[in-house]
Amino acid sequence: MESSKSSIFLSKLFFRVLGAKNTYRWRYYHQRGHFPNLKNPKDLSERLIASLFSPESKRLAQYVDKVKVRDYIKSKGLEEILLKHYGVWNKPEDIDFDALPNKFILKANNGCGNHYICKDKSKLNKEEAIKTINYSILAGINSIEPHYRAIEPKVFCEELIDTGTEDWPTDYKFTCINGEICDVFVATDRRISTHYITLDLDWNTLPTTKKEYLPHHKPEKPKHLDKMVEIAKILSKDFKFVRVDLYEHNDHVYFSELTFYPWGALMYSYTDDALKMLGAKFNEK
Repeated sequence: MESSKSSIFLSKLFFRVLGAKNTYRWRYYHQRGHFPNLKNPKDLSERLIASLFSPESKRLAQYVDKVKVRDYIKSKGLEEILLKHYGVWNKPEDIDFDALPNKFILKANNGCGNHYICKDKSKLNKEEAIKTINYSILAGINSIEPHYRAIEPKVFCEELIDTGTEDWPTDYKFTCINGEICDVFVATDRRISTHYITLDLDWNTLPTTKKEYLPHHKPEKPKHLDKMVEIAKILSKDFKFVRVDLYEHNDHVYFSELTFYPWGALMYSYTDDALKMLGAKFNEK
């Protein structure tokens, strides 16, 4: 934990002193042992970092915006995979909590995490909810990633996927390049100590994840994997690279988000060889 805090502190220090691009060079070096080639990028992380600091990044803001992206999903004829929205506000202080259902989740449209989950409105802490979402909005505004800063901040209330336990729903993330699925990235044990694994479409483990990130057991194959694959292909068709994040719950597939720069484009859990292999796929079409 202390090491993580030190890393975050150093990243912020580098950002202030060196600027965003040089901070990313340092972060990449810290992960890979050499500086990235951003003029002639080859591996996937290098390609994503180079894209992050190009005009393309801000263009993608409309798809990163967790409210606006719903229009894109609807335009693809996939409205049935959207979770219900109970309201959208300019700031959390505007929320009419009395009008919300008993269970819900509050999110910032420009945020990455720091959601407020309510499973029983009789136990709702309004002050804590407002504080949590304001923090999430501020993190987006001050993000080192330009596409988050380009989003007009709002807060929204979404239908809660309640697993019936304290565990979070499993998130199936489809890594797509040129409209083709390269792997299914799955995060497990998210409530305690998150682990990561990449699998192919036949649910075989791929040798692309660093050993220290792997879970003890391979996650169960989702019942509706074929439907998820179909959805991921539809939603990735318009982009050179995107990760399509989906949930499976109560025999139904739901949309989570579109991710264009996984883990801030640094892809921590992927091996060097995996990043080189994925980077080469950009030239296949």
